[in-house]
Amino acid sequence: MTAPLPLELLPASLRQIAEYCGEDVMWKIWSAYGGGHLFVPDKATPEHRLSELLGYADACQFCQKFGGELMNIPNAAAAVRAVRNERIRQARNAGESNFSLCRQYGLTERQIISICSQGEPTWVNMDLFA
Repeated sequence: MTAPLPLELLPASLRQIAEYCGEDVMWKIWSAYGGGHLFVPDKATPEHRLSELLGYADACQFCQKFGGELMNIPNAAAAVRAVRNERIRQARNAGESNFSLCRQYGLTERQIISICSQGEPTWVNMDLFA
């Protein structure tokens, strides 16, 4: 699965899932439960929803680490917004009109102008200082 958002923008709880269980597992959990909560059983069974979502082996690993927890899975709205805004800036810089962008993203022209007038986000330039 391709990462829809840069990991460095995600909340710590999602990064923790990625660290212990892998990014693929984290994206599947986020896609299925983002904005809600998930009770993680102590042990996975082949017929459990987590096994269907992740595969039995990954569900076992996930339950081994997080079993017994009621996890709030963030919707990562700030990260989604940051990526959307960067895509808007790139499209505008490539010559797409404000009107076209407001129709494409469901925003007002004033919002598009505001987004495009903001400076480049720091996460885009992170490796400059590495």
